[in-house]
Amino acid sequence: MDKEWNPVILDPESAATDCGNAIHRLAAGDVPAIIVRRAYPEKACQKLLGRLFERQLFEGFEEFGRSNMESSKIERFDLGTSLGNLFSQPQTFFEHSANTNILYETLFDGLINPIQVLYDWLTKMAADKSVKTACEPDGRKYGAAIFRCHMPNWGYPPHMDSVRNMGSSITASINQRMQYAVYQFERQLGGVLLLQSPEAGSASCDSVMYRCEWGKEIEAMMETVDLGLNERKARMVNIKQFDSYVRSNNISTYEVRLSPGDLYFFRADCPHAIPKFLGKKPRITMATFNGYSLDQPDVFVWS
Repeated sequence: MDKEWNPVILDPESAATDCGNAIHRLAAGDVPAIIVRRAYPEKACQKLLGRLFERQLFEGFEEFGRSNMESSKIERFDLGTSLGNLFSQPQTFFEHSANTNILYETLFDGLINPIQVLYDWLTKMAADKSVKTACEPDGRKYGAAIFRCHMPNWGYPPHMDSVRNMGSSITASINQRMQYAVYQFERQLGGVLLLQSPEAGSASCDSVMYRCEWGKEIEAMMETVDLGLNERKARMVNIKQFDSYVRSNNISTYEVRLSPGDLYFFRADCPHAIPKFLGKKPRITMATFNGYSLDQPDVFVWS
């Protein structure tokens, strides 16, 4: 393992030849993240958020979020379909996904389509593979992306997101996991586009990546955490035990810091954390998961 663990930094002017194998390096754990600065113009972020809030598309935000910005009992408000939330209800999940994708067909009319921006960067970084919204063999599609309005005073302790790895925050049996086409991929990556930052100085960073794979030692640290009224309890790592593990094993970390319009990709199936922040302003993102295997011709994208 190389001692240096630095991200790949790109910008809209980067030629495809500059990032053609970046996703392979990320999947192998050679880099903590791929960060695309100014992938989506900041003015476009403001216009997009204006549309989402004018149409009140973050369900529950007007009632439970806007008037309780500093003390919301709900950690986030979503626009889109979450496989993690509907894992045990495949019929409901695919019906919800279909409605989400129909909404997205016209939601960005007159705007720069943020989902297409993310997909285009994935295509540049995996030039030998096709990038497509995840689908089942019978044609049922997953949600293309999800928008999330994260409330102040909430965060995610160290955890991992993986359909395939039983150590993930998803509470599902191996048989439940195997029923989804995304189970086939060796690696699960994450993609996040920042649309709105919290208030200046209210957050230490956007996320923390840890240079370690999931194993029995970390599995033993897992506990059930209540993430809010709009999400079922999830399996996370005890942060005190994990911090001690990181220190005693000299595990490298990388803190991701973004500005609105920045896009980054990371290993979702490795430990990572989202520090909580304070203030009266939510952190708003568009997020995806990305299934990747060296021997697969496609990169699947879902939420």
